Amino acid sequence: MPGLPMTAPDDTAAHAGARLEAAGWVRVGAGDWSWVFADPSDALAARVTPFDPGYRTFAAACLSGLSNRWLPHIVEIRPLRRDGYIVLMQRLWPAEAAAASAFCAALGIANETGKPPPVAGPAVSADDADLALARVRIRDLLAAGAARYRQWAVCDIHEGNVMVDAAGQLKLIDPLGVGGWKIVEALRRGQVDLLSDFSREQLEDFLTIPYFGPGREGEPDRDELLGLVARLCGAPGV
Repeated sequence: MPGLPMTAPDDTAAHAGARLEAAGWVRVGAGDWSWVFADPSDALAARVTPFDPGYRTFAAACLSGLSNRWLPHIVEIRPLRRDGYIVLMQRLWPAEAAAASAFCAALGIANETGKPPPVAGPAVSADDADLALARVRIRDLLAAGAARYRQWAVCDIHEGNVMVDAAGQLKLIDPLGVGGWKIVEALRRGQVDLLSDFSREQLEDFLTIPYFGPGREGEPDRDELLGLVARLCGAPGV
């Protein structure tokens, strides 16, 4: 099983992704905040992002906390330029929709991004001991995120954020995060006070994530928003 290719702390996310592909890793996905690569043996995945404080909080908790069968196995978190990082973790695949919905219903933590509520089913018991521990851990992370990012930390537990490992075990992968759409709205409305959680560099790095891709925000939107960051946030480092 190959390890993660060498990267440097000053690598950008794009540079790190290029290093992975040069080493034979295959890009298997791009979400709202990251690019995901699978290693040649299909046993490991590397999640590469220029900026995503929510997932880093979750991954760090999985790495340092007790093993839980409902949470992914994290191998390493490697820093990149500024707030970028790579999460090396077990390879996961999309879950069957009904089982993922049953898991979300049993976990019982409401989504805050406008997605419809899950439908309960027989796949998961709300009284499962590991699920109860995961529930406490995620609620603690949500509380910590809300304290740190005020208007930005949200719960994003839904079927699409439940995957399975090679044995078919359900895994919750991305339960909390910073509301990217809120950042975009604040930029377009000129609400500088709502952007004060972030530096200019963090906002610029945010504008390089895959959220700004085909079918979502496009290149013209990115250029417009980068101009707004420069106008609203002043010189870099301010």
